[in-house]
Amino acid sequence: MDDPVRLVLVDDHPTVRAGTRAFLEPEGFAVVGEAACEREAVDVAAELRPELLMLDMKLESGSALRAIPRLLLAAPGMRILVHSMYEDPALVRGALTAGASGYLLKNSSVAELVLAARTVASGRRYVQPSLGACLAQTLRGEGELPPRERQVLELLADGFTNREVAARLTVSVRTVESVRAALRTRLGLVTRADLVAYARRRRDAAHA
Repeated sequence: MDDPVRLVLVDDHPTVRAGTRAFLEPEGFAVVGEAACEREAVDVAAELRPELLMLDMKLESGSALRAIPRLLLAAPGMRILVHSMYEDPALVRGALTAGASGYLLKNSSVAELVLAARTVASGRRYVQPSLGACLAQTLRGEGELPPRERQVLELLADGFTNREVAARLTVSVRTVESVRAALRTRLGLVTRADLVAYARRRRDAAHA
């Protein structure tokens, strides 16, 4: 028999953690740790190095979008499945851009919960099918970025600072900052670092 998948649950509601544990442990998962906030999650992930971490999108300590890169840094090789009540395509996209491998709604069936966990644990990506159309529409919207936003993204990918971008585009630094803020909102990203990382992945994918 295959060894169970080692799993950490991160949710600020104990009843949600208990329910998820009850559903997954009979299906070949071993819950080796739990956490209720970002700080606890990073510590538990670093100590236990699980194969899979299920993460609530909205913790009392803040958005999971900020936590995902820290968690992946704490436990290299770990896969993250976001388990959320939010259907906003921008949040789905933001989670995947930040490094999550899957996104599942909390109103999903037990069968879909198990499928999503198995899929992500196996190294593949899983996005709940009911979110597919909205996510696809959001992804298509990226191709319709205004020319100025595309230019800023390309320059950010090349490592230019706000001041250098402004000089190359012959605009003010304030204009560049406004464009960056608009891009973060459009793409569901939180920080400047998230935007730069996204711009580089986008450039690399285009040249792959």
